[in-house]
Amino acid sequence: MISKTFFLGFGMALLSVGIHLIQAEESNLPPDPFGHLGKTSEIPDYQLKVDRSRGTFFIPAKEGKYVEGSHFANWSWMMKAIRWGNYFVAVKYSSVMNSKVGLQVKVGDEALLKGYAPRTGGPKKVENVIMGYAYLPENGEYSLTLLTGDKSKDPPFSVKGIEFIPAPESKALGQSIDGSIHLDAKTATTYSEKMRYEPKAVKNCLGFWVDEKDWAEWEFDVSRPGKFKVKLVQGCGGGNGGSEVAVLVDDQVLRFKVEDTGGFQNWKIRELGEVELSVKGDHKLAIKPLQKTGKAVMDVREVLLTPVEEK
Repeated sequence: MISKTFFLGFGMALLSVGIHLIQAEESNLPPDPFGHLGKTSEIPDYQLKVDRSRGTFFIPAKEGKYVEGSHFANWSWMMKAIRWGNYFVAVKYSSVMNSKVGLQVKVGDEALLKGYAPRTGGPKKVENVIMGYAYLPENGEYSLTLLTGDKSKDPPFSVKGIEFIPAPESKALGQSIDGSIHLDAKTATTYSEKMRYEPKAVKNCLGFWVDEKDWAEWEFDVSRPGKFKVKLVQGCGGGNGGSEVAVLVDDQVLRFKVEDTGGFQNWKIRELGEVELSVKGDHKLAIKPLQKTGKAVMDVREVLLTPVEEK
């Protein structure tokens, strides 16, 4: 005669086997293809403070002319650009509308930008919507108009103004097949009031660097991390050398003194030191003057990062 104790023990054994079999089946599943990634490494910020508002200028709504239609409105201004160059154009507004409001911005005779403004969540919550790029070929006055697909002076939709934010004139190329990274002058964002990218073939550089508060920044992608030599292609007019400058690469700093090359477009390659870019992804490099000794800091044509060969 088989006891109840036997059935209970046999049942527990089956349950144990069942659990074991289930675990064995789960272990046969293919591994998670993203399980090895873990947390994404954060790239540290600059050690030295930089002013990202420099070179940005704002055209307030209150300085413009407002003409209202039954279901639309027109704004118009005459604005003064402090320097030529490429800018992001952003409309600053607040909205409690249930739907997006159509926007159309025209800068001078060239740039015509179209977009939509979603609700901001409240009449006091102000947002920027970037409409696109506008290139200003010279400093001076430009006509500026904004057409909105609804009334836009008071709640529920209210325009606060239009902001011009420095933008690069071209995107930096990715890391080359040989591991080098070329940062051309035209791919820099110039946070500046005087310094700018000068497109003439003889120049093709960051020039007119007469204010030491002006600075430049590149954003670039690293696909093959490692150690890199940092080289700078600079020129400096006679008698203007000696300015102190920092190159910031993420949280690393390389300091140097500008060399007098006998002319602002007499280019010389300067080797400034080494940095380590240990993480794949987006990185930043900035050139920030610390002290200007002559009429201008220097002209810069290119920054070059080349892999350090392992010994």
